Amino acid sequence: MPGPVVNGVKVSQNSTGASPAQAGDAAPFLPLLSEGAIRVVLLTSGEILVARLRQTTDSDGERAYQLIRPLRLERRSDLDPWSLQPFLAGLSPQRNVVLLKAAVASLLEPEARILQAYTRSTNQECPPSETPVERLKKAFQEFTDSIESD
Repeated sequence: MPGPVVNGVKVSQNSTGASPAQAGDAAPFLPLLSEGAIRVVLLTSGEILVARLRQTTDSDGERAYQLIRPLRLERRSDLDPWSLQPFLAGLSPQRNVVLLKAAVASLLEPEARILQAYTRSTNQECPPSETPVERLKKAFQEFTDSIESD
């Protein structure tokens, strides 16, 4: 039986039929002000994840990323919505993973429907959607920051 759909994103269910947030081993609630930002992570292997991302360093001081509660994004067909699947399920009981910079191809802002489905299934507070004016201000600030850093 397919899992529930949250705004066009199917939330996977575990073997008991409960979504990850409803399972008996539900993760503690992460408030909006927790460290890190929720991002879509495109791996160099081609996998797509969504996770709360914290920047860290490896043992040599090179940049690395800690993924908090990562879930894999999968799309089965044009008609099927994106689904969230457990990442590393059955391989490790760990819920967090550190990736070296070389493993990450790109970091992207998630669409609102993916963000909502992810925060619900991982027991996190969902950030409010930005207004068009806020997005424009943010883009302008990023542009000015990139000019100043050159």
